[in-house]
Amino acid sequence: MTLGHAGPEDIEAIVRLHIAAFRGFFLTSLGPAFLRLLYRSFSDMEGGICIVARNASGLLGFVAGTTEPHGFFRALLTKKGIRFALAAVPGLLCNPLQGVRKCLGALFFRGEQPPALPGAAFLSSLAVLPEQAGKGVGQALVLEFCRELRRRGMVSVYLVTDEVDNERANRFYEKCGFSLVDTFKRPGSRRMNRWAKHLRPAENP
Repeated sequence: MTLGHAGPEDIEAIVRLHIAAFRGFFLTSLGPAFLRLLYRSFSDMEGGICIVARNASGLLGFVAGTTEPHGFFRALLTKKGIRFALAAVPGLLCNPLQGVRKCLGALFFRGEQPPALPGAAFLSSLAVLPEQAGKGVGQALVLEFCRELRRRGMVSVYLVTDEVDNERANRFYEKCGFSLVDTFKRPGSRRMNRWAKHLRPAENP
């Protein structure tokens, strides 16, 4: 297995894996065109990070995030907002009333940064092929993501994941050295856990 920054040739595989890993999630419902634009932005925009794990057979998993959540997502809106809105149209047609509200929320998303960690980086998305589960791919991706953050001068990182019916993911992040910061509700009473990790100065975070 090798780890490296995602390139243009990885985007289609990343989108396929996202769709497979996050079935039923709102971003997935917006469709492949929206996801392509999102992951291209993580891989090529300033402040974005997208790391992939590969072997001879192809993509095993990916992790994406940003060193400056508020600025990164604001830049997505100002520079690519119209393109994101157009890319989301096919998905919105399936459920226009609820979809428009959620799409506006996605476009104006600013990362839900913990108040106590104003300068923290954000781990936005992590996915691994189902057949690779339990083989250390996810942990290797998180470790490399944290190393990249350290190389960019970051000292902490956070993420947000569902609290309910998500025990496996919550245990995984705890195993990776994250600590639970708080639990909050998104619109619709969806309860979310916010996890954070302080990065060590050493090579291994």
